[in-house]
Amino acid sequence: MSVSDAEIFGRPAPPRPRTGRPVRLQPNRHLPAAPAPAKPAALTEPAVLTEPAVLTEPAAVPVRATAPAAGRGGARTRRSWPGYGLVACGVALLPWLVVLATSLPATASAQNWTVAWVGLDAMEAVGLITTGLLTSRRHPLSSAAAAATAMLLAVDAWFDVTTSAGSQLAEALLMALLAEIPLAVVCATLAVKAARTRHP
Repeated sequence: MSVSDAEIFGRPAPPRPRTGRPVRLQPNRHLPAAPAPAKPAALTEPAVLTEPAVLTEPAAVPVRATAPAAGRGGARTRRSWPGYGLVACGVALLPWLVVLATSLPATASAQNWTVAWVGLDAMEAVGLITTGLLTSRRHPLSSAAAAATAMLLAVDAWFDVTTSAGSQLAEALLMALLAEIPLAVVCATLAVKAARTRHP
């Protein structure tokens, strides 16, 4: 019989397990169970407040409408023929001026003299009233009315001065210089300004 180290040091030797049977280690029920490992907290990034994106529409690119190449010359001709016709009429009147200057008498008696002058002054009054109303309302036709009234006033001044003699000539000159010509200049200026406003 061999002596173990436990017997030498005065300690009883632990019982030897029996051979042939596996030894099962029983857990110590008196020890508290180990706590379950805590799950790592999810790392969250701090919330960042951002301004809402503003959707802006792309800048519109102006597109200039162009007429088709075919037929452009014909359309331009149709728009220009009234102007060419008026120019032709004006040129045709130039020889007629020579005829009048050489054939008309220096003096003549005219029929319906009163009706002619009253009608001319009535047209001037209508033109001035129409021009004033259309100009105050900024109507598109104010330019045409002002131009027509300016022409009527100029014609009135011309015939007043050229058909008068003696004391009537002085009166006609005063009317032309103080009333008819200044009003004609005002109407012509309004006509030009209205035309520039419509077509800058």
